Amino acid sequence: MVNSSLISLLTKEEIQEICSSGNFTVDLTTVSQNVQERPTPFVVWCLGLTIVTIITLCAIVGVGLMRIMSMASYNRFITFFVALGVGSLSGTAVFHLIPQAFGLVDTDHEQKYIFSAIFVLQGIYAFFVVDKLLKIIFHIKNKNRAHRRNFERHPLNNSGPLTNRTEEESLEGRLVELQKMSSETAEASLQQQAHSLCTHDHDVHFKEGDSVIGTVAWMIIFGDGLHNFIDGVSIGASLTESVMGGLSISLAVIFEEFPHELGDIAILISAGMTVKQALVYNLLSAVSCYIGFVVGVIFGNLNENIEPIIFALAAGMFLYISISCMIPDMKQAMENRLQISLASGLETFFLQIIGVLAGLFLMYFMAVYGDKVTELIGQ
Repeated sequence: MVNSSLISLLTKEEIQEICSSGNFTVDLTTVSQNVQERPTPFVVWCLGLTIVTIITLCAIVGVGLMRIMSMASYNRFITFFVALGVGSLSGTAVFHLIPQAFGLVDTDHEQKYIFSAIFVLQGIYAFFVVDKLLKIIFHIKNKNRAHRRNFERHPLNNSGPLTNRTEEESLEGRLVELQKMSSETAEASLQQQAHSLCTHDHDVHFKEGDSVIGTVAWMIIFGDGLHNFIDGVSIGASLTESVMGGLSISLAVIFEEFPHELGDIAILISAGMTVKQALVYNLLSAVSCYIGFVVGVIFGNLNENIEPIIFALAAGMFLYISISCMIPDMKQAMENRLQISLASGLETFFLQIIGVLAGLFLMYFMAVYGDKVTELIGQ
């Protein structure tokens, strides 16, 4: 009888070779429990195409929400969703893609790597939270210092009482100034949410004689088309490996693509397009996600040695997008809200923390309990 712990390290071809030699007997129950069956082609194609279609429709759903939600509610919604995308992207890279790229999922069935992965993410986001808290503390100190300087420069005249008219004019002037500053800062913050946060540092450059709409449209098609293609390859390759692995990567892509696509729509509309034109151009760039999915499925089925390379490239892309592109813009968005008021900045801070934690927990849950959920669904 072959030790069950050794069986978990063997491929199906090696198990068949051992059985055919006649020197060993293998408990088929143990084999079925330890050797994970790949999803059938029907499941891969149906589930994968459904997921890619959902990703493609993110922009349409976002435009619908823009029409029914108030500006304040929409701003909070986007703030949370961007943070959710950051947590899910980094969580997918550390909990799913990197272990699959190094073959840890097949060899470490006790999932000891999950424990180390938690500390990797803890190191990233602990400094992220500390940095935000320091920004808030320094903002409060600078604000108090500015109030003291203003009081020292313009002390109250104690020689006689101020008239009611003078007090009213002073208060009215300060109120108008504060309202003007708040409206300008709020507009800048919303532009940051709609453009910089959601577009992964897309820069729009125009040359004399170029068509404004044409230039922006081609930038969106080629720039986002490449990004969507890599997303599709990642989803296709992961679904050929396991359903739960594919779903975890797909959810991370959806959470990240939702604010991303809304940012693209905002750029196209600001360039002079109508909403319908912007949606058409955005859908054209999303077609590459279907192409990438087909490529990922084909390569995943033809050669298993290609899958670790795909997972490694996807992990690097996910980490770069979340840490290098989205986190700095999240910090800038919170600083913009702090210029409006301390309460607005704290609200943005807590929304971002909740979103990041929700994304990380979801990816952790799918990494630890994904196989059990698959077994329950199969039963």
